[in-house]
Amino acid sequence: MSHQDMILIVDDDPDLREVLRDLLQHEGYQVHDVGSGAAAVDRARQDRYAVLLDMHLPDAHGQTVLQRLRELDAALPVIVVTGHVTDDNTVGSLMKGAFAYITKPHKPDEIRATVRRAVSVRALAERSETFQTALSESEQRFQCLVESAHDAIIVADPQGIIVSWNKSAERMFQYAEPEIVGRPLTTIMPPKYREAHRRGLAHLNATGESRLLGHTVELEGLKKDGTIFPTELSLATWPTQHGRFFSGIIRDLTERKEAHDALRRAHDLVETILASLPGAILIADQDGTIVYANPLAGRAFGSAETGPLTGRNVLDVLPLRPPEWTMLVQGLKNLSARSPVGQPDGECAVKDRVYQYRAFPMSPRGAERLQVGLVLWDVTEQKQLQDHLIQAEKLASLGTLVSGMAHEINNPMQGILGTAEVVLEEQDPEKIKEYARDIVEYSQHIATLVRNFCAYARPSFREDETEVDVRERLMEAAKMVQRSPHFGQVEIVTHLDPVPLLRARRAEIDQVFVNLISNAVQAMNGRGRLTLTTRPDGPSATATITDSGCGMPKHLMTKIFDPFFTTKDPGEGTGLGLSIVHKIVSKYSGTIKVQSEEGKGTTFILQFPIEKNPAGGASWSNRPTLH
Repeated sequence: MSHQDMILIVDDDPDLREVLRDLLQHEGYQVHDVGSGAAAVDRARQDRYAVLLDMHLPDAHGQTVLQRLRELDAALPVIVVTGHVTDDNTVGSLMKGAFAYITKPHKPDEIRATVRRAVSVRALAERSETFQTALSESEQRFQCLVESAHDAIIVADPQGIIVSWNKSAERMFQYAEPEIVGRPLTTIMPPKYREAHRRGLAHLNATGESRLLGHTVELEGLKKDGTIFPTELSLATWPTQHGRFFSGIIRDLTERKEAHDALRRAHDLVETILASLPGAILIADQDGTIVYANPLAGRAFGSAETGPLTGRNVLDVLPLRPPEWTMLVQGLKNLSARSPVGQPDGECAVKDRVYQYRAFPMSPRGAERLQVGLVLWDVTEQKQLQDHLIQAEKLASLGTLVSGMAHEINNPMQGILGTAEVVLEEQDPEKIKEYARDIVEYSQHIATLVRNFCAYARPSFREDETEVDVRERLMEAAKMVQRSPHFGQVEIVTHLDPVPLLRARRAEIDQVFVNLISNAVQAMNGRGRLTLTTRPDGPSATATITDSGCGMPKHLMTKIFDPFFTTKDPGEGTGLGLSIVHKIVSKYSGTIKVQSEEGKGTTFILQFPIEKNPAGGASWSNRPTLH
């Protein structure tokens, strides 16, 4: 049973206490009884009761006990019971806080009704106390929240006078609470807002409406020292019996504005740098959708018909195939944005211009979606100069090859002339046919020599890329150099395994091998062994050229691919041969390595990655070897 149903009977007559106890217990109350004022006070300290108090107790007057009980609990309902009705007993008791008084002898119905009312009042008092406690705790929590808030929280009355001001408001506006409470809100407003504030306040009080309610707006605040600073305001209002109060939550935007301005300046700087770079820049997501293109990229790859590049797919802008893009993205996922630039990732032609490009990851570390940055630079003129340089170097070597070719042509020409003279005197038709077949054979040999020579001499940049058999080109290059007068007594040893076909310009691959074989022959001074090897090496085709010549010291091996570097005597070389070889090999994403030891010879190792054909495998050569 709850404590509001508890009754305390205070009377020195035990018989009367028993009668009252039986009566009230029958009504469902929990009843305690005591015979003195001191015992009543002790009980009241332990529990909350509705009290039936006799005025005449052996240890104290009833009004004295009443006063002490009320001091313990002002909400305690005390029913005074007396057999002597006097003003002092009745009015005096009521004046001291008694809930009611009952005269003896008791009437059961009166006792029941009065106790019932007292218990109800006790319950109401306790509920009120509970509500007051909860309200007080709520106010304390709210005040703690307000004081600990990072934002300024300000409350003003209907006249716009500040009535509440938290710690953050003190820090933000530099006013302590005692010096600002009671002053108008215009104190913390720049002058340009004050008239609008007065009109808005009048409208709010008249209609309960304001354009600021329910919105967050950016305004400016005024500090005590006169500093004007950016703020963000959220406004709320509520009606009271004294008019409409309102509160504002204000956030200082100074740091945010400074950060935003710094970000904007950095963005503008990056935009300026990107716009002034000599390269075209594209940024695309991993699916290929372009999200950024600098102005140069727009001019290079866009058009009035297709519109802006952003939103388009990079595969529609650049001549890349889906497998190439997929491989590029997968490769970048294992890199960081700080990876070195190094060599270009590839080369492509757009609108009759040639571009080399480099890809790099753009997404922040830990991001789920990768963005790909592409830097493309126009190398059209550079490629044209390089092609002409390659052709010039090729022509420089033709003089040596021509002398050997003249010797090769001279022998069949002598055969043709000699056979023709015999034919002129021969009468037998069968012999004439036989001599004619010899002349045709000599002529075909000469035609083959001339055709190969012309193919080598033709500018490679006029040739389209085709599938090239590295092994076949190595053999043909050896045959061509073999006819030169410098070849002498060099022995050729071959280990030529079938290799995958390389997509390239045949003349450029010929130039690589002719140059390297010519250098090897010259290093042996016409005597020694030339070893030529081809082999498949995983997804690559590998070719090696080894001579038994003089070799070279280690300090020169790092320079041999530099333009104009040569170990030959003045007038015997341009110093461009190996530089051009390196450029051609790199053009096809290949590598070239050199191994050399003084007095023992030199080996060049060339490795070309093989692009898979649409059927999913590489094409392979399978032709006879050189004997």
